[in-house]
Amino acid sequence: MLQLEPGLIGQEFAIGDFAITAEEIGEFARAVGDLNPLYLDPQAARQAGYAAVIAPPTFCMHLRGGRMVPDVPLEPGFTSLHAGQEFEFYDEIYAGRTYSAVGKLVEVYEKTGRSGPLGVIVREMVVRDAAGKTVLILRERQMVRSPEKKI
Repeated sequence: MLQLEPGLIGQEFAIGDFAITAEEIGEFARAVGDLNPLYLDPQAARQAGYAAVIAPPTFCMHLRGGRMVPDVPLEPGFTSLHAGQEFEFYDEIYAGRTYSAVGKLVEVYEKTGRSGPLGVIVREMVVRDAAGKTVLILRERQMVRSPEKKI
């Protein structure tokens, strides 16, 4: 069902380097309606023991943007949809720090659902701080269906 380039699974692809600002975190927090003072007020963040404002947990989706890295081209007529995501947090994302993000394809498999066969693509985005320490892992699944079967 899914045709992949050999060696694609496990290979890391750069998404980018991100210098995070308090303004960017505040914009995101207001956009998602999360007005926690730890995301908006440097003094409140310091009083809570943080060096600077921290980002809301879903801020990593802002880093990811609309990219699904690496791209897995689908054959003509195939359809896909987002099939879920999970997060593993190891540290906060802080304003005033720089982070790098890489994406990789971790697994591709086929399974049979109630309405027939489908493919599942599993990707991870790993965000690391300037010292190379993993800050978070975002794992996403994409379901793929052939033209013969409708999702």
